[in-house]
Amino acid sequence: MNLSDIEYPSDTRHAVRAALVREAGASRRRAPWWRRPAALTFAGIALAGSTAAMAYVAFAPVEDKRDIRCYYRADLTSTYPAGNGFGGTVGPYLSASVAKDGFDVSGDNGTDPLAGNQQIEDPVALCAFNWDQGLMNPGGATDDLIPPGFQGPAPRPSQDYTGKATDAQGNPAPAMPNNFGPGHYVPELTACVVDDAVAVIPGPHSVCAQLGIPTLDSGA
Repeated sequence: MNLSDIEYPSDTRHAVRAALVREAGASRRRAPWWRRPAALTFAGIALAGSTAAMAYVAFAPVEDKRDIRCYYRADLTSTYPAGNGFGGTVGPYLSASVAKDGFDVSGDNGTDPLAGNQQIEDPVALCAFNWDQGLMNPGGATDDLIPPGFQGPAPRPSQDYTGKATDAQGNPAPAMPNNFGPGHYVPELTACVVDDAVAVIPGPHSVCAQLGIPTLDSGA
């Protein structure tokens, strides 16, 4: 973006224009700084503020889109209860990927852990799929994002654990309802960039700037 392309508020434009006119008509001898027009100082602050705002609306490309971060909330660091009956927590995002068709695992020498993943052309669609399937609400962490009155899918019958699964007290782990499947709430999602990776975050287009991170350059 060129500085000449920046749109400033009309009152800022008028203040800058008036200051320049006064400067042009003044004597070549500069007055002491404490006697210079206050409008110049105002204009300088306005321009500096606009430049700072530009830094928060920057776009950034991501070359490797084989592993997409689907964030549970507009929060880059919080952890959430796993909600699986065993305790524990999950990180701020769910890693999402799509395996390559016919990828030969035996031919992978292990140097690239993402060798079997496809490049994702539409990261938002991939994370939207995870929301729709009920994978983005660990332990009820995103319950408050669901609009009142939204009707999601009915829970499927609980299925008992088999084997030696136990809870923290050593008792058989409780049965868990199967809530996964299509029909869950999908919020507005925006693709940002975190640590050179695509981060799809619930929120409007401005959410990246609010978090102080770049928006994904979709043309890259």
